[in-house]
Amino acid sequence: MNGARCDAVAMQARRPGRPKGTGRRAALLVAATLVALALPACTNEGDTLIVNGLDCGLIRLDVSGDWVVTYTPGAAFTVNCDDPLRNNTLVDVTGFSFVYPDAVSFASPSGASFNIIGAGPDRANELLASVEADSCLALVQTWEEDNQGWVQCLGTMDLNSNLIGGFCDSFDLDTDGDGAADVACDLDHTLLASIATPPV
Repeated sequence: MNGARCDAVAMQARRPGRPKGTGRRAALLVAATLVALALPACTNEGDTLIVNGLDCGLIRLDVSGDWVVTYTPGAAFTVNCDDPLRNNTLVDVTGFSFVYPDAVSFASPSGASFNIIGAGPDRANELLASVEADSCLALVQTWEEDNQGWVQCLGTMDLNSNLIGGFCDSFDLDTDGDGAADVACDLDHTLLASIATPPV
């Protein structure tokens, strides 16, 4: 029964008056049309190719220059640390705005994002940030000298205002003073930050 149905469909597809290969040519024409329509959706913005509708329009220039981080004053305790002995460490932030001048930005070697490093008075890597090129989702980390670690904030970069509203819910400690995080912790509640990125 199935064989008979297949034969009938095949016969209908090869009915007289329809040249062989017409279906293939039609499919090729449709594919070529779709490619031609997609070409205007890409724009060249200097050092980044933007595929309209698929990314947020971020280019490296948007994240190169002075970064300003301002926390809402607050404090939280570390929880769920990799090293349980580091739980209940107080992490406090002030309302002071700190400027990271001439932050260096470069394309990430491992993802579709830009990495940013800014120096401060105590370390060359007091500001560590990564902004995704497709979504403008940002992870921003700032060094807290009195707590010996980086407060980690997530937010989305607004390209119109050059601002990131940061929600900071984790903290990485540098317990051995080597300049790298070695104990990851959560915070028992969220701290808030306003992060101004360089205007273009």
